[in-house]
Amino acid sequence: MSKNNLVYCIYPSQYEIFDERINKPLWFRQMDDGVETGSMVIQEMDEISFPKNPFEFFAPNNVALLLSVSEKYADTAKILYKSKIDPKIINHSTQAAKMDKKKFLQQNSSLAADYIEQIQIAIVFSFTAIEAFINLSIPEDYKYEVQVKNKGITEIYNKEAIERWVPLTDKISNILTVIYKTKKIESEKFWSNFKTLEKMRNNIIHQKSIDRTDFYKDYFQEQIFKIIESSSLLLQFFYNAHALDNQTNPLWPWTIGKERSFAMTNSFDSQNFEVVGNLYQGRTKQKPTKKDK
Repeated sequence: MSKNNLVYCIYPSQYEIFDERINKPLWFRQMDDGVETGSMVIQEMDEISFPKNPFEFFAPNNVALLLSVSEKYADTAKILYKSKIDPKIINHSTQAAKMDKKKFLQQNSSLAADYIEQIQIAIVFSFTAIEAFINLSIPEDYKYEVQVKNKGITEIYNKEAIERWVPLTDKISNILTVIYKTKKIESEKFWSNFKTLEKMRNNIIHQKSIDRTDFYKDYFQEQIFKIIESSSLLLQFFYNAHALDNQTNPLWPWTIGKERSFAMTNSFDSQNFEVVGNLYQGRTKQKPTKKDK
């Protein structure tokens, strides 16, 4: 599938990160006899095709968008917890003595609802970021083989079957660790928190009874913020292994990885590119119509 890209600059050192939610650029170099004879850094473009009034922008990174939503709501929830809920800081009994009991309960009820709402958004988007990352990481032609115990058969899953039928933690521990050539992930400190994140997300999405609210109470433990953060730590785990080979991938968000540069390097092949215009004069070559495609 062809994509529109802007030649953003010539060398990576000239690139400045303007928004961490946008896709990382790609660096292409032309090498002749081991000597660099050309370089360009390209940024993927996207467009909303409003009739006669297109809206153009640099393509966002979906994993980064999901993480951004989670982090924003987690940060807001943490401020609310520290300022109005934390029992080590707030004496709720003293507060109750200062106002009408009914008003106090009304105030606490709204506070609890605001806090739960923010935590739930943070949980769902944190977990969804990992779901997106996993599905983007699995190559289209990848096959996953599972030995079925006591049956003597091997089940083979293609990418579509993996996405639909393989449990998420199995995708991470049995598939992603192979794709990214990492050590076992189950022994990592964040793994138990991530398993808890999965359980919390499932409790939100698959509520068995509308009257069951006990799971909300877990949100009022300070550990909740480490649980939400576990998705970023999981991404960091795979990033670190991938970066050892000086590789990156367009799916990696800027928010993962402490370095502020990108290492994506591709050899240039002019047959893979076509100039269709420039930033200041616009498109000089029309897009193909449905008849042309």
